[in-house]
Amino acid sequence: MLVGVTHGRYAQQIYDALTERIEIQADFVSPEVDASKYDFVFAVDDEDAPKGAKTRRYVTHHNAKTYSWDVVAARHLLPAAKTRGTQNPIAVPLPVTTSIPAKPTQTGVALVENEQNQDFTKLLKAAGHQVADIHDPGVGIVVDLSPTTSCTEPMRQAMSQEKVVIAMASNPAATDTIRDQSDGRIISTYSKAVEVVDELINNDFERQRLGFEARKAVSNSNWTRVTRALLIENRRGIPVLEHSNQLAARKRWTQRLGHAHPWKFAQYIDDGHIELDDQRIDVSHLSQLRKLSIVTALDRRDPNNGNS
Repeated sequence: MLVGVTHGRYAQQIYDALTERIEIQADFVSPEVDASKYDFVFAVDDEDAPKGAKTRRYVTHHNAKTYSWDVVAARHLLPAAKTRGTQNPIAVPLPVTTSIPAKPTQTGVALVENEQNQDFTKLLKAAGHQVADIHDPGVGIVVDLSPTTSCTEPMRQAMSQEKVVIAMASNPAATDTIRDQSDGRIISTYSKAVEVVDELINNDFERQRLGFEARKAVSNSNWTRVTRALLIENRRGIPVLEHSNQLAARKRWTQRLGHAHPWKFAQYIDDGHIELDDQRIDVSHLSQLRKLSIVTALDRRDPNNGNS
C-alpha cells in the first residue's frame, strides 16, 4: 500500500507512524503531483491535497472548512463530521508530545486567547494575580474562558506540560478533554474561575496533583492511532471512548469475541477465503487493510499477491 502525506504541521508525525506499519510505504506529496499511484492521501484540516486523490483527513478543530472529516480530534466534532457527509467518522484525540517538566506545577496564571480575556484579566488583577504569557515557564494554571467551542490543542498542550486547565462547562471541547477535579477544573461562571485560581495557587498539593493527572490523561494518544484510524475504510458504527484499564479491556474481548479464538489456526486461501476444517469464510470483499490484518494474524502472506 502506498500512502501520500500532504505537507503540513503534522506531516512528519504521520509519515513516521505510517512507515512503522507493515506493508505500507509513504511519500510526502504536494498538490501538483499525480496522485493516481497512491491508495490514499492523508491530510490534516484544510491542507491542500492533489486533485483526484482519495484523500482522508484528520480534523483537529471546529473551524476546518474542508468537507471531509474522516477522523476528528475530539468526540464533540463527530456530529459536525456527520453533517458534512462523513457517514461514520472516528474520534482519536490529538496527540501531544512534550518533555517531562523539570519542576512541579507552578503558580503562574495564563489565559487562552479569546474575547473574554480583557475583562477577566481585570478580575484577576483585582484579586492580586498577574497574567503571564502561556509559554512562560512559571505558568502552571491555564484558563480558557471560551463560552462555546474552542480548540482542544491549547488545552491538551498545557495538560501535557502538567499545567492545570480551567475551562467553561458550556464549552464541549473542554468537557471532552477535562474531567472535573480529576485532571482539570470545569466551571460554570467567570467569577468561579477567580475562586478556583485562588484555590489552586494556595493549595500546592491539589495543583500538583491535577497537573500530574492532566499529563497522564493526554499521554495515551499517539500518531499510530491516528494513522490507523485514517487507514480504516467502511467502518460501521461510531466508537465510544472508554476509560478503563487493560484488564477490563481484555475481559470485554473475551466476552465478545471469545468464539473467534479457534480461527487463529485457520488458513488464508489465495482466492480470498479463510478455511478452518470444514468451515469457510469469504473475505474477498474486505478492504486491503483488513485483509493484511488477517494475513498478518494467520500466516503473513500477501492477499494481493497471486503467488502467495
